[in-house]
Amino acid sequence: MAGRPCPVAQHHYIKEIRSVKLSCKQFAIAWLLTLLLAVPAHAARTVTDQLGRTVSVPDSVSRVVVLQHQALDIMIQLGAQGTVVGVLEKWDKYLPGAAKCMSDIKAMPTPGGLSSVNMEALLALNPDLVIVTHYAPKDMIDQISAAGIPTVAISLFDAAYAEASKLNPDLKDAQEAYNKGLKDAVLLLGDIFEKQERAAKLMQTVEQSRSILKSHLGNIPEGERVRCYMARSNLHTYGRGKYTSVIMERAGGVNVAAKEVVGFKEVTMEDVLRWNPEVIFVQWRHRKAADQLIADPAWQQVDAVKNGQVHVCPEYVKPWGHALPESMALGELWMAKTLYPEKFKDVDLDAMVQSYYKEFYGIPFE
Repeated sequence: MAGRPCPVAQHHYIKEIRSVKLSCKQFAIAWLLTLLLAVPAHAARTVTDQLGRTVSVPDSVSRVVVLQHQALDIMIQLGAQGTVVGVLEKWDKYLPGAAKCMSDIKAMPTPGGLSSVNMEALLALNPDLVIVTHYAPKDMIDQISAAGIPTVAISLFDAAYAEASKLNPDLKDAQEAYNKGLKDAVLLLGDIFEKQERAAKLMQTVEQSRSILKSHLGNIPEGERVRCYMARSNLHTYGRGKYTSVIMERAGGVNVAAKEVVGFKEVTMEDVLRWNPEVIFVQWRHRKAADQLIADPAWQQVDAVKNGQVHVCPEYVKPWGHALPESMALGELWMAKTLYPEKFKDVDLDAMVQSYYKEFYGIPFE
Protein backbone atom coordinates (compact mmCIF):
# COMPACT_ATOMS: atom_id res chain seq x y z
CA MET A 1 0.00 0.00 0.00
CA ALA A 2 1.02 3.53 -0.78
CA GLY A 3 2.37 5.45 2.21
CA ARG A 4 3.30 2.32 4.23
CA PRO A 5 7.03 1.59 4.72
CA CYS A 6 8.42 -1.60 3.36
CA PRO A 7 8.56 -4.22 6.17
CA VAL A 8 12.09 -5.20 5.21
CA ALA A 9 13.27 -1.59 5.15
CA GLN A 10 11.50 -0.98 8.47
CA HIS A 11 13.30 -3.93 10.02
CA HIS A 12 16.70 -2.62 8.89
CA TYR A 13 15.83 0.89 10.10
CA ILE A 14 14.90 -0.34 13.60
CA LYS A 15 18.05 -2.44 13.69
CA GLU A 16 20.16 0.61 12.82
CA ILE A 17 18.49 2.68 15.56
CA ARG A 18 19.14 -0.08 18.11
CA SER A 19 22.72 -0.30 16.90
CA VAL A 20 23.20 3.45 17.33
CA LYS A 21 21.62 3.32 20.82
CA LEU A 22 23.88 0.42 21.77
CA SER A 23 26.93 2.23 20.46
CA CYS A 24 26.03 5.32 22.50
CA LYS A 25 25.57 3.18 25.60
CA GLN A 26 28.90 1.44 25.03
CA PHE A 27 30.59 4.81 24.52
CA ALA A 28 29.12 6.15 27.75
CA ILE A 29 30.30 3.09 29.69
CA ALA A 30 33.76 3.33 28.16
CA TRP A 31 33.92 7.02 29.00
CA LEU A 32 32.94 6.40 32.63
CA LEU A 33 35.50 3.62 32.94
CA THR A 34 38.17 5.94 31.58
CA LEU A 35 37.28 8.54 34.20
CA LEU A 36 37.31 5.98 36.99
CA LEU A 37 40.69 4.68 35.93
CA ALA A 38 42.08 8.19 35.56
CA VAL A 39 40.99 9.24 39.09
CA PRO A 40 42.06 6.82 41.86
CA ALA A 41 39.76 6.12 44.80
CA HIS A 42 42.05 8.20 47.02
CA ALA A 43 43.83 10.91 45.09
CA ALA A 44 47.43 11.18 46.29
CA ARG A 45 50.34 13.58 46.41
CA THR A 46 54.03 13.05 47.09
CA VAL A 47 55.98 14.33 50.10
CA THR A 48 59.54 13.77 51.29
CA ASP A 49 59.88 12.77 54.94
CA GLN A 50 62.82 13.56 57.21
CA LEU A 51 64.63 10.36 56.34
CA GLY A 52 64.63 11.49 52.72
CA ARG A 53 61.99 8.94 51.75
CA THR A 54 59.46 9.79 49.02
CA VAL A 55 55.98 8.98 50.33
CA SER A 56 52.65 9.10 48.51
CA VAL A 57 49.98 10.40 50.90
CA PRO A 58 46.25 10.95 50.31
CA ASP A 59 45.12 14.43 49.31
CA SER A 60 42.82 14.42 52.30
CA VAL A 61 44.11 12.74 55.46
CA SER A 62 41.42 11.96 58.02
CA ARG A 63 42.64 8.86 59.92
CA VAL A 64 46.16 9.02 61.36
CA VAL A 65 48.09 6.81 63.77
CA VAL A 66 50.86 8.78 65.48
CA LEU A 67 53.72 6.70 66.90
CA GLN A 68 55.89 9.68 67.86
CA HIS A 69 55.06 12.11 70.66
CA GLN A 70 56.90 15.08 69.16
CA ALA A 71 54.85 14.85 65.96
CA LEU A 72 51.68 14.58 68.06
CA ASP A 73 52.61 17.77 69.92
CA ILE A 74 53.11 19.66 66.65
CA MET A 75 49.84 18.29 65.23
CA ILE A 76 47.99 19.63 68.27
CA GLN A 77 49.52 23.07 67.70
CA LEU A 78 48.52 22.93 64.04
CA GLY A 79 44.95 22.01 64.97
CA ALA A 80 45.20 18.58 63.30
CA GLN A 81 44.52 16.43 66.36
CA GLY A 82 41.02 15.63 65.09
CA THR A 83 42.54 13.27 62.53
CA VAL A 84 44.19 11.06 65.17
CA VAL A 85 42.67 7.58 65.64
CA GLY A 86 45.59 5.89 67.40
CA VAL A 87 48.64 6.98 69.42
CA LEU A 88 51.90 5.55 70.68
CA GLU A 89 52.17 3.50 73.84
CA LYS A 90 53.21 5.49 76.93
CA TRP A 91 52.09 8.76 75.35
CA ASP A 92 51.08 9.88 78.85
CA LYS A 93 54.69 9.47 80.00
CA TYR A 94 56.23 11.27 77.03
CA LEU A 95 53.57 13.94 76.44
CA PRO A 96 51.14 14.10 79.39
CA GLY A 97 49.95 17.56 78.36
CA ALA A 98 48.25 16.07 75.30
CA ALA A 99 45.28 15.07 77.47
CA LYS A 100 44.49 18.76 78.06
CA CYS A 101 43.99 19.30 74.32
CA MET A 102 42.62 15.89 73.29
CA SER A 103 39.78 14.82 75.56
CA ASP A 104 39.51 11.43 73.84
CA ILE A 105 43.18 10.46 73.88
CA LYS A 106 42.94 8.31 77.01
CA ALA A 107 40.50 5.99 75.23
CA MET A 108 42.48 5.80 71.98
CA PRO A 109 44.06 2.52 70.83
CA THR A 110 47.85 2.26 71.13
CA PRO A 111 48.92 -0.06 68.29
CA GLY A 112 52.64 0.51 68.75
CA GLY A 113 55.42 2.64 70.11
CA LEU A 114 58.60 4.37 69.09
CA SER A 115 60.29 1.16 67.96
CA SER A 116 57.58 -1.47 67.50
CA VAL A 117 54.13 -1.94 65.99
CA ASN A 118 51.28 -4.43 66.34
CA MET A 119 50.20 -4.81 62.72
CA GLU A 120 46.88 -6.46 63.55
CA ALA A 121 45.91 -3.61 65.87
CA LEU A 122 47.17 -1.04 63.37
CA LEU A 123 45.25 -2.47 60.41
CA ALA A 124 42.07 -2.58 62.50
CA LEU A 125 42.22 1.23 62.69
CA ASN A 126 42.23 1.55 58.88
CA PRO A 127 44.60 4.55 58.90
CA ASP A 128 45.27 6.82 55.92
CA LEU A 129 48.73 7.53 57.31
CA VAL A 130 51.15 6.46 60.05
CA ILE A 131 53.72 8.85 61.53
CA VAL A 132 56.82 7.28 63.08
CA THR A 133 60.01 8.53 64.67
CA HIS A 134 63.18 8.75 62.63
CA TYR A 135 64.91 5.98 64.57
CA ALA A 136 62.07 3.48 64.19
CA PRO A 137 63.61 0.20 62.94
CA LYS A 138 63.74 -0.02 59.16
CA ASP A 139 61.86 -3.33 59.17
CA MET A 140 59.05 -1.69 61.19
CA ILE A 141 58.71 1.08 58.60
CA ASP A 142 58.92 -1.45 55.75
CA GLN A 143 56.26 -3.65 57.36
CA ILE A 144 53.78 -0.78 57.66
CA SER A 145 54.54 0.44 54.13
CA ALA A 146 54.18 -3.09 52.71
CA ALA A 147 50.62 -3.15 54.08
CA GLY A 148 49.84 -0.24 51.77
CA ILE A 149 49.82 2.41 54.50
CA PRO A 150 51.80 5.61 53.81
CA THR A 151 54.45 6.00 56.52
CA VAL A 152 56.13 9.33 57.28
CA ALA A 153 59.20 9.62 59.55
CA ILE A 154 59.84 12.81 61.54
CA SER A 155 63.29 13.64 62.99
CA LEU A 156 63.12 17.38 63.81
CA PHE A 157 66.73 17.81 62.73
CA ASP A 158 68.33 18.05 59.32
CA ALA A 159 70.83 15.35 58.40
CA ALA A 160 71.60 12.73 55.77
CA TYR A 161 70.04 9.29 56.30
CA ALA A 162 73.10 7.82 58.07
CA GLU A 163 72.65 10.25 60.99
CA ALA A 164 68.95 11.04 60.56
CA SER A 165 68.06 7.41 61.27
CA LYS A 166 69.91 7.36 64.61
CA LEU A 167 68.57 8.00 68.10
CA ASN A 168 71.90 9.62 68.97
CA PRO A 169 73.18 11.48 65.90
CA ASP A 170 76.55 13.19 65.81
CA LEU A 171 75.79 16.49 64.06
CA LYS A 172 78.52 18.77 62.73
CA ASP A 173 76.41 21.89 63.27
CA ALA A 174 73.68 20.96 65.73
CA GLN A 175 72.25 24.48 65.98
CA GLU A 176 71.64 24.72 62.25
CA ALA A 177 70.49 21.09 62.05
CA TYR A 178 67.74 21.72 64.62
CA ASN A 179 66.80 25.12 63.18
CA LYS A 180 66.19 23.68 59.74
CA GLY A 181 64.88 20.35 60.99
CA LEU A 182 62.17 21.87 63.18
CA LYS A 183 61.03 24.19 60.41
CA ASP A 184 60.99 21.36 57.87
CA ALA A 185 58.97 19.14 60.23
CA VAL A 186 56.38 21.83 61.00
CA LEU A 187 55.94 22.76 57.34
CA LEU A 188 55.80 19.10 56.27
CA LEU A 189 53.05 18.32 58.79
CA GLY A 190 51.29 21.54 57.85
CA ASP A 191 51.32 20.42 54.22
CA ILE A 192 50.10 16.89 54.99
CA PHE A 193 47.17 18.14 57.08
CA GLU A 194 46.42 21.20 54.92
CA LYS A 195 47.38 23.56 57.75
CA GLN A 196 49.97 25.55 55.81
CA GLU A 197 48.96 28.98 57.11
CA ARG A 198 48.99 27.85 60.72
CA ALA A 199 52.36 26.15 60.25
CA ALA A 200 53.79 29.37 58.81
CA LYS A 201 52.37 31.37 61.73
CA LEU A 202 53.84 28.91 64.24
CA MET A 203 57.31 29.22 62.75
CA GLN A 204 56.97 33.01 62.56
CA THR A 205 56.25 33.05 66.31
CA VAL A 206 59.33 30.90 66.93
CA GLU A 207 61.53 33.25 64.91
CA GLN A 208 60.18 36.36 66.67
CA SER A 209 60.93 34.87 70.09
CA ARG A 210 64.42 33.87 69.04
CA SER A 211 65.07 37.44 67.90
CA ILE A 212 64.18 38.66 71.40
CA LEU A 213 66.59 36.13 72.88
CA LYS A 214 69.48 37.13 70.63
CA SER A 215 69.01 40.87 71.11
CA HIS A 216 68.95 40.59 74.91
CA LEU A 217 71.62 37.95 75.45
CA GLY A 218 74.30 39.26 73.13
CA ASN A 219 77.58 37.39 72.72
CA ILE A 220 78.91 35.68 75.83
CA PRO A 221 82.55 34.48 75.65
CA GLU A 222 83.02 30.73 76.03
CA GLY A 223 84.92 31.08 79.31
CA GLU A 224 82.15 33.17 80.88
CA ARG A 225 79.25 30.88 80.02
CA VAL A 226 77.42 29.17 82.88
CA ARG A 227 78.27 25.44 83.18
CA CYS A 228 75.01 23.47 83.01
CA TYR A 229 73.89 19.87 83.39
CA MET A 230 70.57 18.15 82.60
CA ALA A 231 69.65 15.71 85.37
CA ARG A 232 67.13 12.87 85.67
CA SER A 233 66.20 10.39 88.37
CA ASN A 234 69.13 8.25 87.18
CA LEU A 235 72.52 9.18 85.77
CA HIS A 236 71.41 9.38 82.15
CA THR A 237 72.00 12.75 80.53
CA TYR A 238 72.19 14.44 77.14
CA GLY A 239 75.42 15.26 75.34
CA ARG A 240 76.22 16.79 71.97
CA GLY A 241 74.01 16.05 69.00
CA LYS A 242 70.90 16.50 71.12
CA TYR A 243 68.73 19.61 71.30
CA THR A 244 69.35 19.67 75.06
CA SER A 245 72.87 20.91 74.39
CA VAL A 246 71.61 23.39 71.80
CA ILE A 247 69.07 25.00 74.14
CA MET A 248 71.76 25.43 76.82
CA GLU A 249 74.14 27.05 74.33
CA ARG A 250 71.46 29.40 73.01
CA ALA A 251 70.59 30.40 76.57
CA GLY A 252 74.20 31.40 77.20
CA GLY A 253 75.26 28.23 78.97
CA VAL A 254 77.45 25.29 78.12
CA ASN A 255 76.52 21.65 78.58
CA VAL A 256 79.27 20.12 80.73
CA ALA A 257 78.57 16.67 79.25
CA ALA A 258 78.83 17.74 75.60
CA LYS A 259 82.56 17.19 75.12
CA GLU A 260 82.49 13.59 76.32
CA VAL A 261 78.97 12.37 75.61
CA VAL A 262 77.27 11.91 72.24
CA GLY A 263 73.49 11.69 72.41
CA PHE A 264 71.58 10.32 75.38
CA LYS A 265 73.81 8.16 77.59
CA GLU A 266 74.45 7.05 81.14
CA VAL A 267 77.33 8.70 82.98
CA THR A 268 78.82 8.15 86.43
CA MET A 269 78.64 10.18 89.61
CA GLU A 270 82.40 10.62 89.26
CA ASP A 271 81.77 12.29 85.88
CA VAL A 272 79.28 14.71 87.40
CA LEU A 273 81.63 15.57 90.28
CA ARG A 274 84.47 16.14 87.83
CA TRP A 275 82.32 18.37 85.61
CA ASN A 276 80.94 20.18 88.69
CA PRO A 277 78.12 22.14 86.99
CA GLU A 278 77.12 25.55 88.32
CA VAL A 279 73.46 25.02 87.37
CA ILE A 280 71.42 21.83 87.13
CA PHE A 281 68.23 21.67 85.09
CA VAL A 282 65.59 18.97 85.49
CA GLN A 283 62.93 18.29 82.87
CA TRP A 284 59.34 18.74 84.00
CA ARG A 285 58.51 15.09 83.34
CA HIS A 286 61.34 14.09 85.75
CA ARG A 287 60.66 16.86 88.28
CA LYS A 288 60.67 14.49 91.27
CA ALA A 289 64.37 13.97 90.63
CA ALA A 290 65.13 17.53 91.78
CA ASP A 291 64.29 16.86 95.43
CA GLN A 292 65.99 13.47 95.28
CA LEU A 293 69.35 14.80 94.14
CA ILE A 294 69.20 17.80 96.49
CA ALA A 295 68.85 15.33 99.38
CA ASP A 296 71.58 13.00 98.09
CA PRO A 297 74.95 13.45 99.88
CA ALA A 298 76.85 12.68 96.66
CA TRP A 299 75.04 15.43 94.74
CA GLN A 300 75.48 17.84 97.64
CA GLN A 301 79.17 18.04 96.67
CA VAL A 302 78.22 19.69 93.35
CA ASP A 303 78.34 23.51 93.17
CA ALA A 304 74.83 23.73 91.69
CA VAL A 305 73.33 21.92 94.68
CA LYS A 306 75.49 23.77 97.21
CA ASN A 307 74.35 27.13 95.83
CA GLY A 308 70.67 26.33 95.35
CA GLN A 309 70.90 26.34 91.57
CA VAL A 310 68.75 23.30 90.77
CA HIS A 311 65.88 24.35 88.51
CA VAL A 312 62.88 22.35 87.37
CA CYS A 313 62.02 23.43 83.84
CA PRO A 314 58.36 24.37 83.28
CA GLU A 315 56.53 21.91 81.05
CA TYR A 316 56.73 24.18 78.00
CA VAL A 317 60.54 24.32 78.04
CA LYS A 318 60.85 20.69 76.88
CA PRO A 319 64.67 20.62 76.81
CA TRP A 320 64.47 17.15 75.31
CA GLY A 321 66.68 15.45 72.78
CA HIS A 322 64.47 16.85 70.01
CA ALA A 323 63.46 20.47 69.45
CA LEU A 324 59.81 21.51 69.47
CA PRO A 325 58.21 24.86 68.56
CA GLU A 326 57.49 25.79 72.17
CA SER A 327 61.06 24.85 73.15
CA MET A 328 62.49 27.39 70.72
CA ALA A 329 59.77 30.01 71.22
CA LEU A 330 59.55 29.86 75.02
CA GLY A 331 62.01 27.36 76.47
CA GLU A 332 65.17 29.05 75.24
CA LEU A 333 63.99 32.37 76.68
CA TRP A 334 63.10 30.78 80.03
CA MET A 335 66.51 29.15 80.32
CA ALA A 336 68.35 32.35 79.34
CA LYS A 337 66.26 34.39 81.80
CA THR A 338 67.07 31.82 84.52
CA LEU A 339 70.81 32.00 83.81
CA TYR A 340 71.00 35.78 83.21
CA PRO A 341 67.97 37.42 84.89
CA GLU A 342 69.48 40.92 84.67
CA LYS A 343 69.55 40.76 80.87
CA PHE A 344 65.85 39.90 80.58
CA LYS A 345 64.22 42.20 83.14
CA ASP A 346 61.96 43.78 80.52
CA VAL A 347 60.84 40.47 78.99
CA ASP A 348 57.40 39.44 80.31
CA LEU A 349 57.81 35.74 79.70
CA ASP A 350 54.63 34.83 81.59
CA ALA A 351 52.58 36.93 79.19
CA MET A 352 54.37 35.38 76.21
CA VAL A 353 53.65 31.88 77.51
CA GLN A 354 49.94 32.59 78.01
CA SER A 355 49.67 34.17 74.57
CA TYR A 356 51.41 31.20 72.95
CA TYR A 357 49.25 28.61 74.71
CA LYS A 358 46.04 30.43 73.87
CA GLU A 359 47.07 30.75 70.21
CA PHE A 360 48.45 27.28 69.53
CA TYR A 361 47.00 24.99 72.22
CA GLY A 362 43.70 26.75 72.76
CA ILE A 363 44.11 26.58 76.54
CA PRO A 364 45.78 28.69 79.25
CA PHE A 365 49.11 27.54 80.65
CA GLU A 366 48.77 26.30 84.21
